[in-house]
Amino acid sequence: MLKKSLTILCLFGSIYSHFAQQVAGKVLTKTNEPIPFATIQIGPNYGVITNEEGSFSIETEGFKASDSVYISCLGFERKGLVLEEFSSKIYKLDEQVNELHEVYVTNRPLTIDSIMYYVNRNLKKNYKPELVRYDVFSRRTEYIVGKDADFEIDKSTGFKKKQLEAFNKDFDGLEKKLVNNKSKQYTEFVGTLFIKDKETSKLKVDKAIRLLDERNDQSVEKLAEKGQELILKHLDKDKVYTVKSGWFKVSDSVSLKENNNKMDDTINSLKFIRNMVHKMVEEHGFSSKTILNFITDTKKYEYEIKDITFIGSEMVYVISYAPRRSSADFEGTFYVSHETFAILKADYKFAKGRIGEKLNLKLLLGVKYIEQNKKGSVIYKKHKEGYYYPNYMTDQLDRYFYVDRPIKFKDNNSSEKVSFDFKVEGVFKEKNEILVMDESQISISEFNATKEKRKIDYETLKAFDPNYWKDYNVLEPLKEMKEFKVID
Repeated sequence: MLKKSLTILCLFGSIYSHFAQQVAGKVLTKTNEPIPFATIQIGPNYGVITNEEGSFSIETEGFKASDSVYISCLGFERKGLVLEEFSSKIYKLDEQVNELHEVYVTNRPLTIDSIMYYVNRNLKKNYKPELVRYDVFSRRTEYIVGKDADFEIDKSTGFKKKQLEAFNKDFDGLEKKLVNNKSKQYTEFVGTLFIKDKETSKLKVDKAIRLLDERNDQSVEKLAEKGQELILKHLDKDKVYTVKSGWFKVSDSVSLKENNNKMDDTINSLKFIRNMVHKMVEEHGFSSKTILNFITDTKKYEYEIKDITFIGSEMVYVISYAPRRSSADFEGTFYVSHETFAILKADYKFAKGRIGEKLNLKLLLGVKYIEQNKKGSVIYKKHKEGYYYPNYMTDQLDRYFYVDRPIKFKDNNSSEKVSFDFKVEGVFKEKNEILVMDESQISISEFNATKEKRKIDYETLKAFDPNYWKDYNVLEPLKEMKEFKVID
């Protein structure tokens, strides 16, 4: 999948001749605002996409100086130039101005109801979600915003005073790390996702990295693991304890001599990553698992044609939507082709007052969990055979959590026990991005013949390396990621 296509709805063709093998730059508006998700494209299947800051980087080896480069994005005039003129600099695009009524003069107007009818009528024709392979680049960004933490032993039989002091000192350190830590961690990989149907897929990972300070790993798994390690550190390793708490995922009786690495198995599990990627693809498709119900369930939403724009000569409806019923979750904008009635791009976010999954047992069990501030975008690309597939997907979610409950460790062979209060509150912030660099149909025999490993072999870096993905056209990282560095 070396140097594969990366085109997106906004097209950016990028390829230079032999004398300049890599070009990096920015795409901006005339008022110097970044244009995200634009593409630089040469030929039908080669290009890159700009990131949220309008930045891009593209390998250009193998193309002629006379080849054409096109820079384009929805709502902007397309810019064309030859490859020998394409260099590392800022490119500005003019906004495409269209008066809605003028467009209607020369094109037969459709009502919003008619547009949505044809969109849904053509979903099966326009999208082929099964028996496909996607060459993908995936980036995951996660961190914790800690609000409060309190760990302290309130009762023990078998601990001496100095042991208690040491115990509480360690927990004080964990509290401070949780509340004060601002570090982010990044996970990236390049691989191929094979999809049989909405339930079944396989993943082959070619290359994978993590950028993280292992001392400040703030993943859910590591937070639980650190708390458990501190507790077990101070308990007698020659004893077997009964744990009376639902916080740690351990059996009723746990021996401290047993050293299980179940957390590592979860973190490095290929199954976990494959399910995450497949879920994003399904959610941004139009199966029963889609989150794009503002397209498929029209009774829940109100729609308005806000504007008309163009991609080349193709007319595109710009449609805004908002909840009509309380069961509707999202608001935002999507773009519909006048020719095929395909969804070309969709933006969404939780409407005011909307939340995702929640659990509130604060009074009974001291536990609260809420999914908040969900938002995302998906951009579709047209295949040469006429159907569309998701070219770029991004999804962000905040997970508020609150846990306040007692935990007891009781020696199975004596009356000795240790009990303490555990309270923690914060927000896990997570952002996933998937870039489909190439797509093709596969046969059932090809899917069945595909083998996948159980684990992903990540390379952990202590600083951002701009050359790590030099052989691939991947999504340009944001400035904050480029500045990542672990300070010893």
